[in-house]
Amino acid sequence: MARTLRIVNYAVNGSGVGHLTRLIAINRWMRRYALHAGVRAEIYFLTSCEADGLLFGERFASFKLPSKTTIGDAGVDKLTYLALAKQWVWHSLGLLRPDLLVVDSFPRGSFGELLSALDLARHRAFIYRPVKAAFGARTDFQTMLPLYDTLVVPEHRSTVEVEVPAAVQSRLHYVGPVMVRERVELLARAAARAELGVPDGRLAVYVTAGGGGDGGAEQQLSTCVRALLELPDVHVVVGAGPLYRGRALHGERVTWLTRGGAAELHGGLDLAVSAAGYNSWSELLHAGVPTVFLPQEKIADEQHVRAARAAAAGAAVVLEPGPGLPAALRAAVEGWRDPAAREVAAAAARALLPKNHAREAAAELLRLVMPASASAAAEAAIDDQVLAAARSQGLALETLIDVMHALAPPDGDGDAGNGHGHGNGNGRKRRVDRGTESTSRLACELMAAVGARGIPVPAALRVITQASRKLPLATPAERAAAVTELLGELAPFDDWAGAATLLKLLAPEKQLSASALTRELASFLGGLRTRGEDLYRGVAYLSSAQGSAGELPSNGALLAAATPSTAATPAATPAPASPPRAS
Repeated sequence: MARTLRIVNYAVNGSGVGHLTRLIAINRWMRRYALHAGVRAEIYFLTSCEADGLLFGERFASFKLPSKTTIGDAGVDKLTYLALAKQWVWHSLGLLRPDLLVVDSFPRGSFGELLSALDLARHRAFIYRPVKAAFGARTDFQTMLPLYDTLVVPEHRSTVEVEVPAAVQSRLHYVGPVMVRERVELLARAAARAELGVPDGRLAVYVTAGGGGDGGAEQQLSTCVRALLELPDVHVVVGAGPLYRGRALHGERVTWLTRGGAAELHGGLDLAVSAAGYNSWSELLHAGVPTVFLPQEKIADEQHVRAARAAAAGAAVVLEPGPGLPAALRAAVEGWRDPAAREVAAAAARALLPKNHAREAAAELLRLVMPASASAAAEAAIDDQVLAAARSQGLALETLIDVMHALAPPDGDGDAGNGHGHGNGNGRKRRVDRGTESTSRLACELMAAVGARGIPVPAALRVITQASRKLPLATPAERAAAVTELLGELAPFDDWAGAATLLKLLAPEKQLSASALTRELASFLGGLRTRGEDLYRGVAYLSSAQGSAGELPSNGALLAAATPSTAATPAATPAPASPPRAS
């Protein structure tokens, strides 16, 4: 890796989990893009959210401050807490000294402490989630905005416009709605329903009050669940939220969820009943779930406006709390009982939020600390097809990125160069575009071949990396073709530790093409198989040839010298005992 990029996210605000979820969504993509660029992203969260377990589940490091709610419940003096919190944030930023500080929703910070702390970060970005007009127009809000290097609005300009001082208009970037999962990352309907415990033939209705921290969450959930259970074919899935502290509801037709990460299960839902917070609204509609919205009153969030927008599009129904809610809720469900009616509403929901723009937000932020070309290359390389390939093949996305790096190394990698402007043996220069979409396709196809042959992924990665480094003059496509063929030749030996040892004995190839070297290796390995010899016998042949032939002009000459017809015979050069095989 070229260097480390330290990113600190400030999520010390709000009583819900929306700010935290939104930052998780953006940071998942920043981590991916930085990895593709050959940069190690060291990501931290400073948070007071009691749902910090969400960060653990997403593999993000966090430093936790008690929330205002917890402080009040614990009887701690508020002024003491305020002084402690300000100092905690200031000292944390002073110790971390981030390359990039990302703040969501409240530019001054939850305690007004960021005014004196922003200069502790090299670059500063503000996630400007649209807020109530009266809140966003406040002087203390507006005067903070010029202190940020970029302001990212997770909405479309055609939908909403935010207020900013004239001096920062050029720093304002509308990227579109941000969700924590892409559609291709959602579990298929059958798999999601199986995980949720929804039997066939039942209508799966998801009931949630958002993050669960709202004071009326328990009553709202209880009212909705009881009303829905009066419909005999309904199975209720309760997304209580990680902040919920009320009474749990259980029953034969009830699945109770308290963990985060429910978004990837939305593909198994038929309908939903939900608050209209930014993340709940976005995730449900993006997944195509027709929803009954019950807007909540918030200090800064305009939930009623958001819910009305979904209803106008035909994707939702908006209801208000009150004595008539149970009957109105059952009537709304009855209106969507016909699968055709649900599909019309689902299509309207998907059309309202056709795309998750977390990746655009991530790229915009990374442009502050990385070359624009690196961000653009990562955007082109990591798309929905790559995410789908990772899921279908059961791979971590990082694995596919490692394969991309092997096929087209970042600057400075490789045994004899980096794939950018090498000589090709004829005095000409060959340029390899490492960040192209084609390289990601090659990586997906190569790992599909690995899976089809049943090769252990860690072993395959070692062979792919070793073999690619021996081909510094090849294009990514030539490397991919060569490695695919080589894996097929090595698979019958079922000795991947031996394969890695054998490949180490080859030099970076300067004369033979990738396909020619692969043919030479295939011939050598075929000879071993014909004679019933293992890879460690091949290692012995190659070691003996290196020791007796002096400076060899190419790997082709080495392989020729190492065959039994021209090299020392096995009797004259005993092979070492094969160690235990490992994958």
